[in-house]
Amino acid sequence: MIMERFRGSMTAGSRPILRAAVLLAAVAGWAAGQEIVPPTGLGYPAGEGSPTLEPPGFMAREFREWQRSQAGCSPAECTRESGRCAGDCCCPGWDTYAVFDVLFLQRNNAIGDRPLVYTDLGQPVMTTQDLQPTTATGTRLLFGRLVTERWGWEVGYTGIYGMFGDAVVAGPGNLQLPPDLSTVVSPFSDADQVRGTSWSTLNMAEFNLFRYRCCRECGPTRLACTNCRPNCHCINLLAGFVWAGLDEQAALTADCCNFTERSVYSARTATNYFGPQIGMRGRREWCRWAVEGWWKTALCGTSAAQTQAPIYDPVTTLQERGVNESSAMGVGFIGSLNATLIYRLTDVWGIRAGYNLYWLTNAALAPSQWDFSTASNAGTAINDNGTLFLHGASLGVEARW
Repeated sequence: MIMERFRGSMTAGSRPILRAAVLLAAVAGWAAGQEIVPPTGLGYPAGEGSPTLEPPGFMAREFREWQRSQAGCSPAECTRESGRCAGDCCCPGWDTYAVFDVLFLQRNNAIGDRPLVYTDLGQPVMTTQDLQPTTATGTRLLFGRLVTERWGWEVGYTGIYGMFGDAVVAGPGNLQLPPDLSTVVSPFSDADQVRGTSWSTLNMAEFNLFRYRCCRECGPTRLACTNCRPNCHCINLLAGFVWAGLDEQAALTADCCNFTERSVYSARTATNYFGPQIGMRGRREWCRWAVEGWWKTALCGTSAAQTQAPIYDPVTTLQERGVNESSAMGVGFIGSLNATLIYRLTDVWGIRAGYNLYWLTNAALAPSQWDFSTASNAGTAINDNGTLFLHGASLGVEARW
């Protein structure tokens, strides 16, 4: 009855208008169902709460062309002879990258504060913390490629060298190493000088596959060069394999009797890590600047070994202890963090400055292997519960093309 009253109230002139409105609503509904929702900010700012979705049904190449058109760029401006997306029209504007960094890292050991040298009054004058290495230098190399619109790979190498610690104490023939070894080796009980040294190198290699997502954004900012201009940011999820090798040497050298008698207690260790690695990396580029950061973590199997050189008494010329070797298997952790600021010199080259953290557990540290007992099995055990922490700055260059 209501509909009949409604129809009855309509004039002949209003019916075509209603039909047109219904037809327009139907066309709008169909168009909304067919509309492609672009990724956020492909040349224009997305609306409040707009989802960041790829156009459904688009292949990679078609998506690139559509992305360029939304950014206001023609294919000729965005494509080189190789057919690769290039320049500011694309996000990212490169598909290959190479990084070279020089590292300056400070090392901290979790090896306690074990006394190594005493005076004849029992006062400790050298501990394991005195062998803490100073700032060490190293290098980091990365090379990677984006092979599809979503997947890429990279290989990397990190080498840290020159981790050298040195401590020297002197006295009027009143220095001694911990008992009981000092009771059977003459220079270890009445030394004029004792020098402790440690030396380490760390090498790491990795291979990662990563899934990346890059978006162009455009909106108001406080910087003139980015205000309402497109900028590119990417998130990478990484998974791969990592290997690390930590090699160390440590020695205590005692000189006695006006440096006419000398005995040395030295140890060498090697710890190898191997296992799966996961991580995340983010990068944002605008104008000539970019910021980048990552975290990576790996749960690894470890293989540790230690070797101790024979110890001789120069007075009796007897070998007080022979060569000792031991090894152990275990589980260790490797973690790394990085934050880097990049300034682009050209479209390809940029300079980098950053800060880095590396953390390794379950390491066999050489100073932790010293055993000053005189038991028959002295020096035959291995201590692989050490922790290595490195942190410091990096400077380098990168190329992206």
